[in-house]
Amino acid sequence: MLHMSEQALHAVHLGASSWLYDAWRGVFYPEKLARTRYLPYYVGQFDTVEVNTSFYALPAASTLLTWVETAPPGFTFALKFPRRISHEKRLVDCTEESLAFLDALRALGATAAPAFLQLPPDCTRRTCGRALAAYLDWLAPLATDLRLAVEVRAADLMTPAFATFLAERGLALVLVDRQGTPDLYPIWQEVMATRRAPAFLFIRWIGDDRSGPKGDREVQVHRDDELTLWAARIVEQVATGRAVYGYMHNPYEGHAPASVRRLQAKLAEHGTLPLWPAAAAGALPLF
Repeated sequence: MLHMSEQALHAVHLGASSWLYDAWRGVFYPEKLARTRYLPYYVGQFDTVEVNTSFYALPAASTLLTWVETAPPGFTFALKFPRRISHEKRLVDCTEESLAFLDALRALGATAAPAFLQLPPDCTRRTCGRALAAYLDWLAPLATDLRLAVEVRAADLMTPAFATFLAERGLALVLVDRQGTPDLYPIWQEVMATRRAPAFLFIRWIGDDRSGPKGDREVQVHRDDELTLWAARIVEQVATGRAVYGYMHNPYEGHAPASVRRLQAKLAEHGTLPLWPAAAAGALPLF
């Protein structure tokens, strides 16, 4: 088993797919915690979070400012590209929306984690390959100061050729652990080993989001083997100097915060995990 230093494991950033789950009251959040206090509490537990609300609407400047002011040093937000770009305009004639999104990422400053562009399932190489290539060729030079990743959901884009295409433009391939989705880690691992690739991994643990656990309050499906595998992969990558950003979804085991803790416990078998500062200092003041 590969053992890592605490300094190396500082490059591992794990969180949930959102902080806006009312079902977490009483099991993660205090029972009577006001919804407006979810984020201040969350940032005391984990050091990153995925932001899916940006898929539906670009956050207002005031919202971004609130996030930045709430986040302690080292905390990051992983924003999802707006659906207006990926699903509605399908990467065509979306210059204004794309530039606005990049501006939002820059407004986050040091609190910006890698952002990700999720393509719709029917965006295949055959149906939108040219538009996709043209869009990424346009986007990449404009975002050299940012970290971006691309999630594909069509089989003909889950290839070494497309992974190489992304890496050559400084973009990462999103790795998704989801029921029915191929494991793309071996493909991306090969690209990282043989070519210049971004210095980070972006992972989403989704599980069975169609017929898997419901309720979001407790672990119902124990994915110990998968967590053990991912812990080894994470350690393997931080050993090469890469940072890892990973986000748990409730359907993966039933309750995302518990799954993050379970993965952290697996990582702790490889070395001492650094304490997240706010959590190490005790409960975050709520008022």
